Amino acid sequence: MNVVDTGTIILLNFPYTDGINFKRRPALVLKDFGDGDLLVCRITSKIYSSPFDIYLDDWSNFGLLLPSVIRVHKMATLEKDMMNTIMGKIDETVLSKVKLLYLSIVDS
Repeated sequence: MNVVDTGTIILLNFPYTDGINFKRRPALVLKDFGDGDLLVCRITSKIYSSPFDIYLDDWSNFGLLLPSVIRVHKMATLEKDMMNTIMGKIDETVLSKVKLLYLSIVDS
């Protein structure tokens, strides 16, 4: 399977903590490790405003169907075969914000 670029928005089967059930939802690819795993963070249409959420003003141009928020602190490493489709890609401005928030999480 091809490498998925950082900043790509994908639709995937996001597992619940029970490990059995899942919800199909968009996610932002932070890193494709090239070994079948993706590091992603959750995207949701439920609008949150914590210090670790990024509201997507240009959500429709990024391939999303509803106004959405990237929840940078809600990360998971998932198997690439859980991915259903590529929806779009965020721009460099939003990607820079994601990277800064990620760094603030791991540096604190």
